[in-house]
Amino acid sequence: MIEFGEKVKQIREERGMTQQTLADKLYVTRQAVSRWERGARYPELLTAKKIAIILDVSLDELLSGEELKENIGKEAILVRPVENIVQTILYTVVIIAYLLLCILDAYSFLRPNKIFGNMNSITNISSDVIRFVYLIAAAIGLILSAKNKLTAKITGYIMCIPYFWSFLFAVIMYIDMRINDNGYMDIFELLIDCTVPLIFTLCILLFFMLKERRVPLTIIMGISIFEIVHMGYIYKVMFMHFNDMNFAQSTIQMIGGISMYALLGYQAYVWDRKRKGAVC
Repeated sequence: MIEFGEKVKQIREERGMTQQTLADKLYVTRQAVSRWERGARYPELLTAKKIAIILDVSLDELLSGEELKENIGKEAILVRPVENIVQTILYTVVIIAYLLLCILDAYSFLRPNKIFGNMNSITNISSDVIRFVYLIAAAIGLILSAKNKLTAKITGYIMCIPYFWSFLFAVIMYIDMRINDNGYMDIFELLIDCTVPLIFTLCILLFFMLKERRVPLTIIMGISIFEIVHMGYIYKVMFMHFNDMNFAQSTIQMIGGISMYALLGYQAYVWDRKRKGAVC
C-alpha cells in the first residue's frame, strides 16, 4: 500500500509541480514538504486537506482509513491557535489552584495544630497525595498544550486521573474507617463510590481513544456538566460552615475542580468536531 508521502510526491510530479511550488501554496517551507514526502512527519489534518485541494484529488486518495486515524491520533487535540490558547489558560488555572492547595496541605502537615487540627490521618494524607497527582497531571497537560503537542490519547489519560483517584480514595477511606472505627460505609455505598468513577474513567478513555464504536459526546458533556453542578452544590451546602481558612481552601478547590471539568467538556467538544470534520 502506497503511503501518504509517496502519494503526495507521485501526484505532485504528475501535476508538474515542484516541492517549492507546493510549499508556497501551503505557506510552509520546502523542507516541510520534503519531510512529508519522505514519511518523516505527517502534516496536520487541515494541511492534508489543503494538499488534496491543491493537487485536485480527494483526501481519501491521499490517506487510507488507517493512515487517517493514525494521523488524527498523532495530531495535537486542538490545532487552531485560539482553541489552544483557551486550553492552555484552563490548564494554568487548574495548576495555580492545585499548587495553592498543595502548599496549604504541606503547611497543615508540618503545623497540624495551628489551623486545621490533626490532618495526618490516612484519609487526609490520601487527599493530599491526590491533589499533588492532579497538579502533576495538569502540569504535563500545560507543557504539552503550550508546545501544541497534547494529543487525544494523552488528554484521555489526564482527564480520567481525577476519577481513577476518586475510586482509590473511596477504597482507602473505607479501609481507614474499618481499621480506626472512625465512621461507617456499607458495601452498597462503597460499590457506588467505586463504580461511578470507574465508569466515568472508561467513558473518557474510550471517547479519546478513537475506537470504532466511540462513546457519544453527549455522555462526556454530561459528565462535565454534572461534575461542575455537583461541586457548586457541595460548596453552597458547606458555605455556612466554613471558617476563614476552610473558606479559602474550599474556594480554591472549587475553582480548580470546575476548571478541570470545564476543560474536559471543552476538549471533548472540539475533539469531536475535529473527528467529524476528518470523515466528511
